[in-house]
Amino acid sequence: MKHTDQRVLSLAALAVSALLLAGCGDGGGGGDGDGDGDGGGGEQTTGGAGTSAPAEPTGTEGSPTGAGSPSATPSGTATGDGSPSATPSGTATADGSPSATPSGTATSTSSPEAGGEAAAVVGAVVAAEEAVTGGQVFEIDRKDGEEGWEVKLAVGDREKEVDVSRDGSEVTPQEGDDQLDQEDRERVAQVQVPLEDAVRTALDEVDGTLDGAQLDTEDGTTVWEVDVDDPDGTSVDVYVNVANGSVVKVDR
Repeated sequence: MKHTDQRVLSLAALAVSALLLAGCGDGGGGGDGDGDGDGGGGEQTTGGAGTSAPAEPTGTEGSPTGAGSPSATPSGTATGDGSPSATPSGTATADGSPSATPSGTATSTSSPEAGGEAAAVVGAVVAAEEAVTGGQVFEIDRKDGEEGWEVKLAVGDREKEVDVSRDGSEVTPQEGDDQLDQEDRERVAQVQVPLEDAVRTALDEVDGTLDGAQLDTEDGTTVWEVDVDDPDGTSVDVYVNVANGSVVKVDR
């Protein structure tokens, strides 16, 4: 082949290459005019990313939450992780357990015996001991007609007596300031369980009304002898140990 022919072929190859390159450029930049949408007329994605999607809301406005954590929820509803949020005071939580009750809710502290016979005796004892400084009640008797109580107190080695109204509101000192005998002083010194507690124990043992209670000795043990009238009118003596409050004997 002549040198001139080789040059012609080289020029032809260069022309073909230029046409191919030009064609590639046209296909990437614009449409081919055939309306099939494979050209550059439509919106193109770049770098693998399409049109931006609208941002999803994250939590309550002004309180963005971290990745994966539930957003803030209204009081009393469940949060995103299934755990209950704080509930209003006095309502049940999501797990069924009650929350704290509202402040100021009253609870009953009254005992079953409040206002009963034992309470009346306690009131009389307290009133007498408050009226006599340093006094310790060692005997109580119901006055005739159930108008009130006659109460004896030990004050050192002396004995004082007062009358107490049925409701314990009035205390009337009685004349006399007698010497407390030796036997009574020894019994008073052994008392660990006060008279009013012994009366409660006796009234738990025997249903009825108190007629009287005093210190005594039963089978060598110092006791409170509590006399209770049962509903049938029968007098029942309950002996209560002054050291530990146990019932030593019930004499019907």
